[in-house]
Amino acid sequence: MKNIFYTIICCLISLTSLAQSDFDYENPDGRDPREEGMHQDTTKEQRNVPRHRLTWKWVHDGVYREYYPIDTLQDGIQNTNLIFKHSVSNTYLGNFPSPYISDIYILRPRGEDFLPLDRVRDYIFKPEDALDYNTTVPFTQLSYFNGGGRGKTEDWLDVWHIQNILPVWNAGFRYNLISSDGAYSYQKSKTYNFAFFSSYEKDRTAVSMFINQNMGHYNENGGVENLADIRDTSLDAKVVGTRLAMEPNNNFMNFNFKVLAQYNMGNPKEIITPIDSVTIDTTITYPMKFALGIKVEDNRYKFQEETVETNFFDTTYINRQKNADVINNRKYDIDAKFILNEHPKYKYLPGVYAGLKFKYLKYEQRVSLDTVNNIGTSKYTGTYLTAGTFNMDTTTMFNFDIWGSFCFAGEYSADYSLEGKIIQYLNKGRNSSVTIHALLDNQTPNHYYEQYQGNHNQWENSFDKIHAYNLKGYYKNKRLRTEIGIAINNTKNYIYFDTAAMPRQYDGNLMVFTAWAKQVFRLGRFYFDQKVYYQIVNKDEVLPLPELALHSHNYYQNRFFKDALGFQIGLDLFYNTSFYANAYDPAIMQFYNQEIEKTGNYPKLDVFITLNIKRADLFIKYEHVSEYIGNRNYFSAYTYPINPAKLKFGIRWNFYD
Repeated sequence: MKNIFYTIICCLISLTSLAQSDFDYENPDGRDPREEGMHQDTTKEQRNVPRHRLTWKWVHDGVYREYYPIDTLQDGIQNTNLIFKHSVSNTYLGNFPSPYISDIYILRPRGEDFLPLDRVRDYIFKPEDALDYNTTVPFTQLSYFNGGGRGKTEDWLDVWHIQNILPVWNAGFRYNLISSDGAYSYQKSKTYNFAFFSSYEKDRTAVSMFINQNMGHYNENGGVENLADIRDTSLDAKVVGTRLAMEPNNNFMNFNFKVLAQYNMGNPKEIITPIDSVTIDTTITYPMKFALGIKVEDNRYKFQEETVETNFFDTTYINRQKNADVINNRKYDIDAKFILNEHPKYKYLPGVYAGLKFKYLKYEQRVSLDTVNNIGTSKYTGTYLTAGTFNMDTTTMFNFDIWGSFCFAGEYSADYSLEGKIIQYLNKGRNSSVTIHALLDNQTPNHYYEQYQGNHNQWENSFDKIHAYNLKGYYKNKRLRTEIGIAINNTKNYIYFDTAAMPRQYDGNLMVFTAWAKQVFRLGRFYFDQKVYYQIVNKDEVLPLPELALHSHNYYQNRFFKDALGFQIGLDLFYNTSFYANAYDPAIMQFYNQEIEKTGNYPKLDVFITLNIKRADLFIKYEHVSEYIGNRNYFSAYTYPINPAKLKFGIRWNFYD
């Protein structure tokens, strides 16, 4: 009761305020990012080029642009764990980085073709995460965060550099390293990636390219041996016994290459859009274009045991001394389409497109318990018809985007997907809107579920196709910082890992209802940023979820010394109700169901101070201060406690001329 009491108090404080925030929060005024972007005609050279950056992403591989502001906001910099930037509640192994699964069902990824990547998705950088840039001045962002102290240190280094080599040619790179010793023994983990990206756009031609490699190494300790060492004592984390001590480890490599080429056809038309009283946006549009996207992805996963700890694993099939379970995967996607663009004069006349997509996957893995001839190769192909219609004109009050695909040949034959969203804006400034998103899906199960032969796990299945029917709607007001929504997800033939860590298919209808609310309140210089999710599932023995999860971000903000110094001081509260959170199997790097013990009902509290000095943001944070308040039942996954209290600090520095 004590935990619930002070959780509710922290949240209800915000409800006493009635005014909205005016803090620079996620582009709160709903301004088009192009207002801060590059206002130039790419067909003409300009001598007096303004210092601006334009950032966008091509939706559906070349159909239309979606613009994004570059993240230079001070707020939220102290929240260094990437999985909690994406989801307010997660089941994870306590360390950063470590395998995880979101406790908010609608925030879980749709699924990677190479399934182990689902457990580390927020730590890696892939082509679908990358943006295109056009910048008149070089831009560099350097971030470094550290915490934990000697023997428990946690480091995160993130470096970006972006610049235009020519007015029509941009290039950049990113290096990202996350490394942690871990608070508990045998918990060291590291994830890093390097990416190079470039884009070229002139007259009728636009080409963008992305190439990178992600790497991850995770020592596995199997969780703590005695849960009472956490709950009933104040032992140093390094002397708490763990269930694995010979340091088996999981490793992955993910390589990506993507090129997107577009060629515009027809007679060009110059479109001049007033941005404000002194600024105009001049663009050249064409009636149609051809787009070709090529993606290559290479994956390698290995579970390695220098010494096999048979007392931990229920079964050992292959080697009781030393072992390595390896899966290799390669994927090719070729996507070609013709696009009839939206008409610049008739605002509500939609664009349409149609094309073909070819998908090829190859798996190499152990297929038998034979220790000599045990590696097999499986190949899967699919040829898809793709089509869509859209009207995403940024000057209209009604937008929609509907797209679909149908596989007519290959191992994925009869797979289909129909998805769409409609957006109705409620005022001329487009600051408030209602969005409806729907999905109808019929997909072949991931091949990882079909066959696996490992030292401690093996299965061979023949699962039916997975049918999904999802509907989501939400109201958003950017000026008031409000978002309220509901979602209904219905999945037939849902696949999960049962209490024996074996893939199982539930042949009924699995239904999840989700409601959420996000609100930023203001009372003077005090800000209260609240995110709350409520979930109900009809078969919690198949899909365990917390009923309630929230993040309460509260702070005081001001500027001093003639606005030269920005200052925040506040607290972050993370909380979810108790539920049978998943257990974790290190041998397959997957979470699975357990019905032994519930976790949750534990408020995790962090306190922080952030400073802004010109282009540099700094923070100091004491994470998990609630370890010293109330009970010590701070487990995330079953047998895996979150890290004890630690001091963290960091800096993010932007450099540009």
